[in-house]
Amino acid sequence: DYQQLLIVKRLTEQCGFPVAIVGCPVEREAHGLAMSSRNERLSPDVRKKASFIYETLLAAREKFRTEKAAAVKSWVAHRFKDNPGFDLEYVEIADAETLKPLEAKAADRKYRIFIAGYAEGVRLIDNIALD
Repeated sequence: DYQQLLIVKRLTEQCGFPVAIVGCPVEREAHGLAMSSRNERLSPDVRKKASFIYETLLAAREKFRTEKAAAVKSWVAHRFKDNPGFDLEYVEIADAETLKPLEAKAADRKYRIFIAGYAEGVRLIDNIALD
């Protein structure tokens, strides 16, 4: 995931390893759910319904353009409440470089939104850039 990617990049830089760590876009199932071996443990119905997570991220990106982070996070929490069987563990908007939670938007910074939740006991995570 994105957080692990940044940690590995930082560690290789700090240790001076002569390697390039290259990230790639999240691979998604046809309905938008981020691919994971854990998805196999979901029932077909819940797996399909889980597409609302990615749809929520995309809508949150649009909302972030005009709304404060707290309002976007609150909206995401309500989306989870509107989808029975899905429990939100957290939603966070953070600086894309430092992973520090957003306190105030800065025009020269890039941000990402991170979601973690559960369905049928399976932890589902996803994130997208907000710019």
